[in-house]
Amino acid sequence: MGDGTLSQDEIDALLQGTDELMTESLGNASTSFGVSAPSASVDSLSEMDKNILGELIREIGTSQANALSALTGINTTFGSPFIDVGPLENLKKDIKGRIVQAKVSITGGIAGEWVYVVPEKSVLTITNILIGQENNTEITDLVTNTFGEVITQITGSLITILTEKLNKPITPGFPNIDLLEDSAAISVSGSPMVVRFNYVFNIHDRGSAKVFVFISVPMARSIINAYNAAKATAATQFGAGTPQQTTGIPVRPVGFEPLQLGVASEGNGNIALLLDVSMKVSVELGRTRMTIKEILGLGEGSIIELDKLAGEPVDILVNDKLIAQGEVVVIDENFAVRVTKIVSPMERLLENTSSRHL
Repeated sequence: MGDGTLSQDEIDALLQGTDELMTESLGNASTSFGVSAPSASVDSLSEMDKNILGELIREIGTSQANALSALTGINTTFGSPFIDVGPLENLKKDIKGRIVQAKVSITGGIAGEWVYVVPEKSVLTITNILIGQENNTEITDLVTNTFGEVITQITGSLITILTEKLNKPITPGFPNIDLLEDSAAISVSGSPMVVRFNYVFNIHDRGSAKVFVFISVPMARSIINAYNAAKATAATQFGAGTPQQTTGIPVRPVGFEPLQLGVASEGNGNIALLLDVSMKVSVELGRTRMTIKEILGLGEGSIIELDKLAGEPVDILVNDKLIAQGEVVVIDENFAVRVTKIVSPMERLLENTSSRHL
């Protein structure tokens, strides 16, 4: 207007423009947990949807922090969670510098890509602890392989929480790790509209590691719908045994866990969900490297020298991951292995990482 004041229409237009710009940066995230937001369109999420995702990501992040604590031996906590929803091209603009992208395909009750995007500095903060190189500043093959093991561990925590909360079988694939020079190369399959989770792992006395997770809006909706369905089913089952109320005071029947004999399950979390899963166990006597010419020259009676000395313990692997060592024994004319050592998470990580370079 000519007198310098704004009409109501102009004010409304400015406010609408502000809402659109709020997804441009993490510092002005479009929605933090508990903060109101406009109602959702087809390509967005409602405030209730975001609250559900916020509830889930808190549990997932806390579980992942516990996994990092066990892996590094250093107390790690989860904090500063935010949720952004919008076009991928907008939400990746404010991620600066080199990054490591780890894509994990999820199948089963929920399908889609769970894409971790971690700044280079944050990757080094975690991996330098594990490889014992506090001053390392480069993303080497060792760092990449070590970070892949980290992603595998925290994805296990993710799957445990989702399986429990959604009441659906969910299976993760192996992480696909890529070092990207900038955020322009970030990609998420399924939809140009994505949800971005932003959070931090605080590692005691070692700093913090910022993590971004991208999933498509359709995948987010699948998670939300499954979560709501699981809660509705649980409520129905609970309500079936609830007596009629005679007053306005809600009363719930007391439920007790059945007594069980044997070792207490404290600390096992949701491991019971996996007790019937079959896994491949193998025993490795040793390894060596040979040229194609040498392999083609093998025949009956050929001797292959391995990298272990006589009397050294053999390696016990589960799904090709070193978990223990032992000695070979004979029981009823069959070979067997007596476990002599359980490998710690730190030793297991370093051993599995170094074995890839044999």
